[in-house]
Amino acid sequence: MIGYVIPGTNDLPLVAAIYDALLAEMGGTDEGFYAACFRDPDGNKLDAFSYG
Repeated sequence: MIGYVIPGTNDLPLVAAIYDALLAEMGGTDEGFYAACFRDPDGNKLDAFSYG
């Protein structure tokens, strides 16, 4: 089962506009905090955080 999809793009202004529209629809704001969780090829869980 696929739980999520992460598309890639080189058009950062377009992505920012879509992201802002989705956040506004959900009542959120862009606070400058980003997080990602993933597994490496050995199955280890990895987390990455960025505070902007």
